[in-house]
Amino acid sequence: YTKDLTVSNFQNGTQKIGDSIKQIKLSHVSFTYPFSNEEVLHDINFSISRGEKIAIVSENGSGKSTLIKLLMRFYDPSKGEIDLNGSDLKDYYIKNYRDNLSATFQDYSKFKLSLFENVSVFRRGNNDKVKSALNNAGLESLLKDKDIDLNTILSKEFAHGIELSGGQWQKIALARDIYSNAQVEFLDEPTAAIDAKSENEIYKHFLTKNKGKTIVFVTHRLSAVKYADKILFL
Repeated sequence: YTKDLTVSNFQNGTQKIGDSIKQIKLSHVSFTYPFSNEEVLHDINFSISRGEKIAIVSENGSGKSTLIKLLMRFYDPSKGEIDLNGSDLKDYYIKNYRDNLSATFQDYSKFKLSLFENVSVFRRGNNDKVKSALNNAGLESLLKDKDIDLNTILSKEFAHGIELSGGQWQKIALARDIYSNAQVEFLDEPTAAIDAKSENEIYKHFLTKNKGKTIVFVTHRLSAVKYADKILFL
């Protein structure tokens, strides 16, 4: 079956991203999943410029997550073209492109490791960088707790370990995203499991603290879209 999968036929180009991802542009993009005859997306046209905050909203099943997958090049469009800095995205070396992206999805991971390791995920870094990421994700109060430091294990299964709330785990996932220092960040409803008020607070903090970042976020609630530069409705 794999011979027919879109992902198996990727054109892996040689072009590399220069100083920055200045613009991603979709022109007449449509997409149909393998083994299906039904279009999930049809004739999509929009652009994302460096530093913009883009909100994607719609009813369930309208293709929001699929659009994120296309932007991250998990799939290629069935029709149309996605351009990066004026060149076809297919012309770029895919690893180099993805090295400049980060993403937080609904099914983010919870590691029974230290707070430091949950944020850094074994990437090189230092305590100050991890603390900065936690602050920008809205976890200042966690860092101020006298019983918690960066070496604290986030699991009650270990001695002196702690258990976080659902909202705190979601902020940890966002801190992990921030820590990666990617040029473009994708958030695919990472706050869907919490109440609307808490979600609004998280997005308000995250989007205002990361003004220079290009951020594309998917939400099924409208409370967060007021912080976006553009709202795309599917």
